[in-house]
Amino acid sequence: MREKRSNKTHLILNDKNIIKGILLLSLPIMLNNIIKAFHDVVDTFMISKMDELPEIVSAQMGAIGFVMPIFNICQALAIGMMTAGTALMSQYIGAKKPEKASKVSGQLLLLCAIVGVIFNAILYFLAPTILRLMNAETYLFDYSLQYLRIRSFELSSLFIFYAYQSTRQSQGDTVTPVIINSSSIVVNIIFTAIFIFGFNLGLAGAAYGTLIANIAIVPICILHMVKSSKIRLTKETIKPDIKYDKKILSLGIPSAIAQAFTSLAFLIINGMMAGYDNGILTPITVGNKINSMMLFPVMGIGTVLATFVGQNIGAGNIKRAKKSFFSAIFLSVLITTIGMLCLLPFKPQLAKIFLDIPSEIDICVEYLNFLLLGLPLMGIFQCFNGLFQGAGRTGIVLIFATTRLWIMRVPVLTLLLKVFDVGYPAVWICMVISNFGAVILGIFLYKFIDFKPKINKMHQKIKQELSRG
Repeated sequence: MREKRSNKTHLILNDKNIIKGILLLSLPIMLNNIIKAFHDVVDTFMISKMDELPEIVSAQMGAIGFVMPIFNICQALAIGMMTAGTALMSQYIGAKKPEKASKVSGQLLLLCAIVGVIFNAILYFLAPTILRLMNAETYLFDYSLQYLRIRSFELSSLFIFYAYQSTRQSQGDTVTPVIINSSSIVVNIIFTAIFIFGFNLGLAGAAYGTLIANIAIVPICILHMVKSSKIRLTKETIKPDIKYDKKILSLGIPSAIAQAFTSLAFLIINGMMAGYDNGILTPITVGNKINSMMLFPVMGIGTVLATFVGQNIGAGNIKRAKKSFFSAIFLSVLITTIGMLCLLPFKPQLAKIFLDIPSEIDICVEYLNFLLLGLPLMGIFQCFNGLFQGAGRTGIVLIFATTRLWIMRVPVLTLLLKVFDVGYPAVWICMVISNFGAVILGIFLYKFIDFKPKINKMHQKIKQELSRG
């Protein structure tokens, strides 16, 4: 085990071939993301093949994509804390202070568990009000409410996994979280199939399958954290510590706001589309699922980049941190370009796997044209996110994410729909504008990254308070 950890540390901090290091550590996450994307596609496919009236099937498929921004908003704080935890732990490991990293890990787990319980209650009770504000009606409202309320009970389990994943990835261990998550997804698929086709539960079956799978992995994650030899979960590390909690939250809240604002923007976009025409929600949901098969893998590069940048900053390897960023961009653009070229010729065939109504197929194919052509831009966007997160500049993450959607997308969509009456193509027109603009913004924001550790300030504050006591 020590040799494996030293190999990962060598890849991150010393290996001359940075592209090889990023690729090797990204591959498990890419595999996990491919499985996750495949699971989402399978869920949608299973629902599309139910023996129900076409309008009911369409409403259930549309409900999945319609409510996902709501669910993502609830996850925002946990993801923000995970981002902060990864940055802090990576920099402590790079600075050879594993005991500090262990304390961050324990506090992160505690905070995530508490936040999960709180957001479970909030989502369950506020779901009807939120859906009405999003213009959901009839079947769309009923199925969306059912789906949200069932999945609200998985939030604590999901957030605990985020804390575990952050702890492992900060050490360069991208394999173990993938094995656990992949096992969860396999269980999810099996239970979803049983509930949908065996018990005829439809969309509720998909929600129950996800709930069971996420709860099942929690004991495994906690046991592994307790038995870990480098960053270990103990009674001492999990005991509330306001100093570390404040640091996690101070770095995590900007990232959480960025996540929440991103999801809120998509929530508003979905509400605008529902108000304009419910019929376009299903083909857009299907298009997003197909696109995720290419986008999710490249997101793994951004995740690993955060670890590379964080550990190298902690070790004082500024040049290597910068080189890691440019190497990640090269890999991301290469992979997304290949994926785009592979999928573009088969757009109609892919749409027909899930859709039967000709008008929905046409909309989905048109949407896929813009989604797939924009994949390289999204790859670059993920690399900028990884850089900003690894550097601990979560305030810049907030600016980056909110500008892309709240200045470049939502206002443009509003103009195109409400003023110029462009119709449903307004969705992908504003998407292209915002994604291209985000890359330009990322280039500008790069100049504000100082590549200085964020752990030194916390050390100084703790020393000052200890001296006073």
